[in-house]
Amino acid sequence: MRESELKITATVKNKLTDDENAELPVELNFKSLADFAPDAVASQVPELKKLIELREALVALKGPLGNIPAFRERLQSLLNSEESREKLLAELNLLSGQEEPQA
Repeated sequence: MRESELKITATVKNKLTDDENAELPVELNFKSLADFAPDAVASQVPELKKLIELREALVALKGPLGNIPAFRERLQSLLNSEESREKLLAELNLLSGQEEPQA
């Protein structure tokens, strides 16, 4: 498959925003069958990759803190706000190309 250099370039509806007309350019490369897995496809789209990284960070936090109701409620309120979500991503060093958290 690698030799075939399979690639899909498309524009899809952006379901990550409230704008019904928003579109998202997507370029997917397939070098092996593993690249067809949902997480592998999502990791090739920067906007979705950030969400996967956030999900993984939250799963890591869930272990020791997941049983504290106040923590869960506060975390949910942070995730509901786009501004808070971006700040959380920055502090977790998950924004693409960012080395250090913002002050």
